[in-house]
Amino acid sequence: MSSCVTESDSSLQASPRVAGEISRKKAKVRSAWISFAGRITAQIIGAVATVALGVVVLGKPSNLSSHATTKAAAEDTTANVSAPVRTLGETVVVVLPLDDYSASPDHFVDGMTEALITDLSQSGQLRVISRTSAAHYKKRELPLTQVAHELGAAYVLEGSVARAGARVRVTAQLIDARTDEHVWARSYDRAVTDALSVQAEVAGIIANEVSGLLSQAAPPQVAAVR
Repeated sequence: MSSCVTESDSSLQASPRVAGEISRKKAKVRSAWISFAGRITAQIIGAVATVALGVVVLGKPSNLSSHATTKAAAEDTTANVSAPVRTLGETVVVVLPLDDYSASPDHFVDGMTEALITDLSQSGQLRVISRTSAAHYKKRELPLTQVAHELGAAYVLEGSVARAGARVRVTAQLIDARTDEHVWARSYDRAVTDALSVQAEVAGIIANEVSGLLSQAAPPQVAAVR
């Protein structure tokens, strides 16, 4: 009897130790599974991030290429606007706004400039740049070769108006935009009794002389910027 009791007590005492060992093993297995699952999850996240980064990086050159193409197209358009393409054989003239050297500047000089453009346009032998386009170069200190190139002109007609009392002097100069040299120049002194009549008379004379001169010359190419 004494022996049986001792073995039973030993069995009861061993049971908590076995249970504790089993619990510890279960905890280790659980911890291993958690660690394994964490590593797998981290690897999946890393793979997804790598793919996403690759997509972004591969997509950027396309955007840059598209931007570069758009920019180049815009530059080409600007270049075409700045230097219009003219048909071979055309003689294109631009009349720049006349300078006003009068003691009391007024609108006479503007009317004189517009009369010149109108009369030259009606000659039928020249192509004349519009007053609106030419007006952008009023009082701008630019080389005539650059102005002519930007407007697509071969010749530049410039000049000045000076009024003193009842008299006016109109000076006009025709410039070959290729060489920046004078081709023709004249001065006209008139009494101002009727401003409109003076503008019409002087503009008509200048237009006839310039168109007659250029009709005898071989049409030059549009000036290049030097």
